[in-house]
Parts: sequence; C-alpha cells; structure tokens
Amino acid sequence: MFRESSQGKLKVLVAHRPRYDDWGLPKGKADKGETPEQTAVREVLEETGYRCRIVAPMGTTRYRINNGIKQVDWFAMRPLPDSPGFSRNSEVDEISWVTRKQAKAKLDYENDRNLVAAPGLKRLARTGTLFFLRHAAAGERATFDGIDAVRPITKKGKRQSAAIAESLRDRGIERIYTSPYTRCVQTVEVLAETIGAKVHEHDALAEGPDIDGAYDLADELVGYNAVLCTHGDVIPAVMNRMMWAGLTLESRFYCSKGSIWEVNIDGGRFTTATYTPPPRV
Repeated sequence: MFRESSQGKLKVLVAHRPRYDDWGLPKGKADKGETPEQTAVREVLEETGYRCRIVAPMGTTRYRINNGIKQVDWFAMRPLPDSPGFSRNSEVDEISWVTRKQAKAKLDYENDRNLVAAPGLKRLARTGTLFFLRHAAAGERATFDGIDAVRPITKKGKRQSAAIAESLRDRGIERIYTSPYTRCVQTVEVLAETIGAKVHEHDALAEGPDIDGAYDLADELVGYNAVLCTHGDVIPAVMNRMMWAGLTLESRFYCSKGSIWEVNIDGGRFTTATYTPPPRV
C-alpha cells in the first residue's frame, strides 16, 4: 500500500507482527471462495485498518516453507477516505508509513524489499481515474431570482445527485473537488457522505473558465481516483487541453447536466476518456 506525503514524496506502509517480531508488507491467507484481489483488500483492512483500492497487480512470489511452497499474489493499493484507522490486533501491533529507502532498511524479507524498490511502483503512483462531473439539474438561469452562484439544484437534481453517488460509491474515489457554486457543491454532497470524503471547493472549477488553473488542478490529482464537479464550459475546455497532451475520446462528445467524463491516466499520461450520460431519474 502506498500514498504521497504532503510534500509529494512516495511512502509505503509496513507492518510489525509481534508473533514473529518482524516487519513486512501486509499479507494473509485467502478465505474459501475468495479471489486474490478480495483477499488482498480484506487482509489489508483487517491488519492495518485501511480500506483500499487496487491500482494494479505486482506479480507473484513463491518461497519454500516447512510443508511445501507458499505463493503470494501482490497488489499495489491506495488507501480510501472512509478507512476506520489502525488498531492493534492479533496479527499486527504496529504500522508505519515510510519512504522506500526507509522501507528497504526496515523490512525483514528480501521479496518485500524488492517489491518496494520496483521501478514500476513510481509509475503506478501516477495511475488513476479522474471523473469530470457536470453539476446536476439546477433549473433555468434566466428565471432564478438571485445571484447565479447560489442557484441550487432542483428536485430532479437531487435525484440525480443520489444516483451519481450510487454509481461512484464503489469506484475507489479518494478525493472530491468542486466549483464553489452551490449547484456543484450540492451535486457531490451525497457522494461525499457515502464514501466519507471531504469536499474541497476550488475556484479554478468555477464558471469562466480558468483553463490553466483547472488543468493544473487535474494534473495535481494525477494518480488519484478523484471527482471534479464543475460546469458545462469548464469540462470541454479542460478536456481539449488534455487532448493536446494525448487523451483519446472513446465516446462522442456530450456534456449534459449530471453526466460524467471518465478520464483514465496511466503512469502520468492522459490516455482515454469515456462518457456516461446523466442518470435517468
């Protein structure tokens, strides 16, 4: 499991097992009927208190034990915002977030040290998905009696907001950013509550648009699974800039209220984008 520090430095989680008095990467045995991915997510949660999303597989190691050969399937993972947090348990009594250099000195097993040192981990740290969400239905601008920035979503918009939260709840969202406009903030409130994430308001996502600022924000979020809720003039402008950087659209371009453009990022490169129309509510 890995994450970035506040200074952007890559850190990995190591765990201490009192039974063996050793430091290693979290791992464990599969329950009956589990896939390796399910085992990895469950074991990491049980041992470290972190719910995670799997970024990518990192291969398999095999080594001899007393009664045969043990196989371990490894996955690169990132922690999710609704994690309960670490508590001492029967398997692990201490965890630590350390740099890769520190991990190399701390880990007791060569296989674990090799995984942490793998050059591909840096690429995986810049692999994720950005979800560009246009705010939900908010009525007509011309008929709203007040400042447009505080125009709220409608009853239909609230239904869309709930449906969007349901569609994204299992997508491993780590961060949520939104335009400060009321209709955008309201669109992501249900999702934020559902996944236990904080909503960050950002002026670059407001109507305008500030193309450089919005693109810079997207670039800062490379590596995360993040939602950016914004407006119908911002999304096409930012995606056009991404296309200059190599993004390929796999859907015809639309940008209806309540719709989502899913932008895939591999090793820091914008690769493909797919459109999901607004939920039918």
